[in-house]
Amino acid sequence: MDSPIRVLHVDDDPDFRELTAELLERENDRFTVSTAPGPEAGRERLESAEFDCVVSDFDMPGESGIAFLETVRADYPDLPFILFTGKGSEEVASDAISAGVTDYLQKAIGSEQYELLANRIATAVDQYRTARELERQNDLFEKAESIGNVGAWEYDIVTDTSYVSDEVLRIHGLDTDEHLTPEETIEYFHPDDRDEIRTAFRGAIDDGRAYDLELRMRDADGTQHWVRTRGEPQSEDGDIVRVRGILQDITEQKRREKKLERQNARLEEFAHVVSHDIRNPLQVASGKLEIARQTDDPEAFTQAEEALARIETIIENILTLARHGRTVDETEPVQLQEVAQEAWETVETEGLNLSFDTEVELAADSDRLRQLLENLFANTVEHGDGAHTIRIGEIQPLYTATRTSGDTTTGFYVADDGGGIPEDIRDEVFDSGFTTAAESTGFGLAIVAQIAEAHGWDVTVTDSYDGGARFEFTEQPAGGAD
Repeated sequence: MDSPIRVLHVDDDPDFRELTAELLERENDRFTVSTAPGPEAGRERLESAEFDCVVSDFDMPGESGIAFLETVRADYPDLPFILFTGKGSEEVASDAISAGVTDYLQKAIGSEQYELLANRIATAVDQYRTARELERQNDLFEKAESIGNVGAWEYDIVTDTSYVSDEVLRIHGLDTDEHLTPEETIEYFHPDDRDEIRTAFRGAIDDGRAYDLELRMRDADGTQHWVRTRGEPQSEDGDIVRVRGILQDITEQKRREKKLERQNARLEEFAHVVSHDIRNPLQVASGKLEIARQTDDPEAFTQAEEALARIETIIENILTLARHGRTVDETEPVQLQEVAQEAWETVETEGLNLSFDTEVELAADSDRLRQLLENLFANTVEHGDGAHTIRIGEIQPLYTATRTSGDTTTGFYVADDGGGIPEDIRDEVFDSGFTTAAESTGFGLAIVAQIAEAHGWDVTVTDSYDGGARFEFTEQPAGGAD
């Protein structure tokens, strides 16, 4: 190292201070030596300027070099401090070491002692700077790990030992003082992904094959994450001796990818609607208007108006899908019964009854939730042949041998007692444009699915207890997939 070194020399003898400063700067041109006549003046210099090392006498009036060292250590715990004294003894040396002195050197006649002191100063400062640089790099590494949600790990094949950084432990939901072996790590992966990571890890050890995988993992609390795990084998003298890699939490990235996939799917749906669903009634309207111009047939005008009204309905549904496709950013506690009553009043229910099995409170955007319920009520009116009652209630927690009270799924349902939905089309009823009625636009349940997804809910359809359709809404699992 060749950077300048700023030295503060504290000694009550003015002639010795001047001599020491002159000889030190002569010994090493990196040195710039400032002086102080005692500990109090030394502390003032330390407060007003920055120094790389303190050199202090021991025997000074009013305050010893050991006492001065103790006050310096209170504010500058790692600053190099060399006791350079003419009064040396084993007791002084022991006290100095206890107080945290960096080095201890006795004064002596001759220039050789100043050469030795200069070497001790340079060594102490270089070690101090190296330690600070290493600390800074470690701090930057830890911050980079935290910001990027990425941790590092290493497995030593020869010694069968492993190391993981703090961020790896945090991704696993563990405290940073815990230990984690490769086999223990594998157990945190989703059961369906364990064979893949185990095979990849063995391939790195046995055959030197690097791997880069995106897999699912559950942390110590049972929360699911998506992680990227990479392993890079390293060799010495032709033998694989270790595997090093990274583990990165990519849950948010996966969510963004999933959101982008949904947006692309909606764009495709909109393109289909524009190219097909709107084109058909537009052609009908155009044809009927041509007939009306030629024949003045009132029925042709009526049919053209009906076709244009259908186009308007389709466009409104497209706009609704676009609005409700966005993620819900803010929710509030809402009473499902109250929102359902408001939705009920806006739909022509034609003699249907609304019943509540339980009171349900949930976090939601009340406006979007009302739109969801309106569409479900309208769906029953339009397709629930023979339905008399729509029932709303809570899906009770389900406890199993593998679930604890903190790992249950709850939600709500909307069910009717009509004709139900055939099992072979249940996967299609939420697709935009899908309908079993010629006069329907096929967007009602697609909007329901979009609103549910925006809230982070899964929606499924099954049979109700009365034989009709039952729509169930439950929270999506953390991480976006099981």
